[in-house]
Amino acid sequence: MRPERLHQDDRHRITLFRGTGDGRRAVVGFEHGRDRMTGFEPAAAPRFAARLGIDALVVQTARRDWFVSDRSAALAEALQEATRDYAEVTATGFSMGGYAALLYSAACHASRVMAVSPQYCIDPAVAPFDPGRHGKFSRIGLPMPRPETLGNRGVRGALIYDPTIRADRAHVALIRTGFPHLTPIALPFGGHPATGVIGAAGGTGRIAGMVVQDRLDAALVRQMHRAARRKAELYRLNLAAAALPRHPARALCELRALASGASPRICLEAGLILLERGEDLAVALLSELLDSFEAVPPALARRLDRALKSGGI
Repeated sequence: MRPERLHQDDRHRITLFRGTGDGRRAVVGFEHGRDRMTGFEPAAAPRFAARLGIDALVVQTARRDWFVSDRSAALAEALQEATRDYAEVTATGFSMGGYAALLYSAACHASRVMAVSPQYCIDPAVAPFDPGRHGKFSRIGLPMPRPETLGNRGVRGALIYDPTIRADRAHVALIRTGFPHLTPIALPFGGHPATGVIGAAGGTGRIAGMVVQDRLDAALVRQMHRAARRKAELYRLNLAAAALPRHPARALCELRALASGASPRICLEAGLILLERGEDLAVALLSELLDSFEAVPPALARRLDRALKSGGI
């Protein structure tokens, strides 16, 4: 699938990847947030779109702005023009991209949406339950529309979330009011995004395919999550972290095991939790692990710095 640039300004970009099918269907995928967003990353077509033979429009933003900027109207116009000849359009997005998929669902003529762990709004006045994103809202510098004010309230599709994450659960409750025809699918301890466990087993594209083909089976998605969690280190990590307040002995035992024997990213996250708990062995585990990292993800680096400072290290 060769890329074709349909729209670009200094804030937003749309890239088209044509499929091998009849050109009647398209998926519009909105980029999720990255740790550092100071420009555009290379656009890539989703593998499920190539497998289905459908066109894919990849929508990107140069800043972590939830696709809200002084160029939003131009983006909406470009999406409307780019999708007007399709018989069926599905919008998809994870986290920040999930908000954008809902917000621009009318502009891109979407009849279905797959939104994974989306925010409803991060304005403190609207989402006081999500203080971790309030600073990001202030950096947007503009009012943040509630997605149903511009989106297609009649869209159907999947609204996937982890109910053990309080903020994500609260966002979904508001989204369900604005978009009552979406099917909520709770995947406990899947993380953020909630498809983390399924994704590790290669199943996220299968869910997207269900939505595109209008064959969403919520029970099957939950079954996929249950099957994947048996071997998922991420599930073990999230479950152990949640169990710490009530079952500290068992949770700490699991975290120690993950910190010393899981994949590098999970090792790092488990070690960070242990460090934040003041566990003596955490410093030694992390020191050895960090030597194998070329670059620690910025979000984890900030957590590490805070934990070390609070521990006087």
